[in-house]
Amino acid sequence: MPKECMNVLESKGHSSRDMNRYITTKNDTDVQKTMDLLSLLSKLHALKIFTLAKDGIKSHIGTHSEIGLTKKQYYCRLNQLVKAGLLVKYDDMYNHTTLGKIIYHDYLLRLEKDISNSKHMEMVDVLNQSSKFSKDEIKEIFPNMR
Repeated sequence: MPKECMNVLESKGHSSRDMNRYITTKNDTDVQKTMDLLSLLSKLHALKIFTLAKDGIKSHIGTHSEIGLTKKQYYCRLNQLVKAGLLVKYDDMYNHTTLGKIIYHDYLLRLEKDISNSKHMEMVDVLNQSSKFSKDEIKEIFPNMR
């Protein structure tokens, strides 16, 4: 827990048990928020809308049919993405929020790239399990693998 949080809790007469409860509650809240975001983005229509929003989605009456969703599917998932803090409406466009941009660029695009390289990752795993090659030799063959 950050020092300033402990000092505030201690100054208000809270015990270490109270502080541990604060830590657990804060971590539980963060874990729950992460689970909620992953759950939402695991839904096909939400992921489709979220991905399309990278360039902005124009808000007009026919948007749902242009992207192949029913009106109910589109607005249900769009509302969930907005409530989750991933999309925001500016003028007549839905765009990624700062959190949405981070998730899209740092995680979603990275995951897609890693999935497309999964065959290489399997090779690295096989070589790592073998005693024939050192870590340096494997890194030389696959320099971009972690």
